Amino acid sequence: MKVFIFVLIILCFGVRAQTPCEFAKTISIDSVKNIPSSKSVIYFKLKEDSSIHSINFYGDFGLIEINPKECGSGNFIKLDSNGLIIPTHEMINSGVCYCKTCVQRYSRIKIDDNTYIKISNLNSVSVTKNIKQVKETLAWFEKNFKTGDKIRLDKILFVGGEARFRNVSYSSLEKLYKVLINNPILKIEIQGHVNGPGKRNTKKNQELSEARAKAVMDYLIKKGIDSIRLSSVGFGNTKMIYPKAKSENEMRFNRRVDVLVM
Repeated sequence: MKVFIFVLIILCFGVRAQTPCEFAKTISIDSVKNIPSSKSVIYFKLKEDSSIHSINFYGDFGLIEINPKECGSGNFIKLDSNGLIIPTHEMINSGVCYCKTCVQRYSRIKIDDNTYIKISNLNSVSVTKNIKQVKETLAWFEKNFKTGDKIRLDKILFVGGEARFRNVSYSSLEKLYKVLINNPILKIEIQGHVNGPGKRNTKKNQELSEARAKAVMDYLIKKGIDSIRLSSVGFGNTKMIYPKAKSENEMRFNRRVDVLVM
């Protein structure tokens, strides 16, 4: 009799320990729409997708419960038949806004590595995916260029009053060379500039800007770039980055070259 009771306790514990969501299959976000209709409760897990910021559920169903972290957790989110979050008393009492706009925003569900979903009275269900906005992080020399693109080479710097490169310039010169090697049909115009805040563009300034642009072109030609792909022009001090430059740092950025893709 004692053995029978012990076995019964073990069985009861096993039944209690195992919940339907523990056997939930993992499916992709795109596969949600293929879930067959059912009047019983359906459990599944959503596979994380690094390109998706969040999703919204919509369709024809009774209720959706989402356990964001673990199966059977008391920490769950409920969505009504419109796919909108149902705020709990705790949420409402917390003072968080639950106007229509906020409810729609809170109904966007973020999917992590272990998100359990429970749907009841399902006729159909789908999701809209909110794609992550990827910021432009490419450096200028990693981009794909097209006609009209402008490259500001603020690391190609010159000694004051000369068309002689500062040592810091050679890294950017090499990168520009490699861009031209990797894009053999690319043609560019190299534009030279000088520093001259508060002054008119003199003949000396104009000639210096032209010499600086030509210095870059000569460097590329010596590296093997066909001269037919290159042209140079000077703008004197008419297009300074800092027209009222006061510090040496601002002045040195007025002594620069830009590149226009032709």
